[in-house]
Amino acid sequence: MKIIFLTLAFAISCLLKDWIPYFENKEIEISFKTSLCEDVQNGVSFEYYLIQVKNKTEETLVVNFYLEKDKTEENKIAFVLNPLEVKRGSCDYQPNQLRLFKSENSTKKIAASKKFNLNNINIIEVY
Repeated sequence: MKIIFLTLAFAISCLLKDWIPYFENKEIEISFKTSLCEDVQNGVSFEYYLIQVKNKTEETLVVNFYLEKDKTEENKIAFVLNPLEVKRGSCDYQPNQLRLFKSENSTKKIAASKKFNLNNINIIEVY
């Protein structure tokens, strides 16, 4: 039983170490990590920044921000975070895409990768 617990604890700690802190205040913590997302059906893969947002409070929060510098509706992300909830981006489709395109993973050409950047991070407490 101890071996299972230690293995599980080690696996969880390894997963958490991948996240790089980006923004933190008394209410939320935003981190990111790079991930290669493969589209096996179409034979392509792209590198994305996956975003993790953690509610550090006992309150329900509405969080919104813009991906990159462009403040367009297309780049706006908004969602509700329940008390102590953590939302994480993934390679899978999600209504709120907590991911940001970094680069195309192609051997044919070398493309410049984008830097991780979020703008106008707003938090509203829901009463």
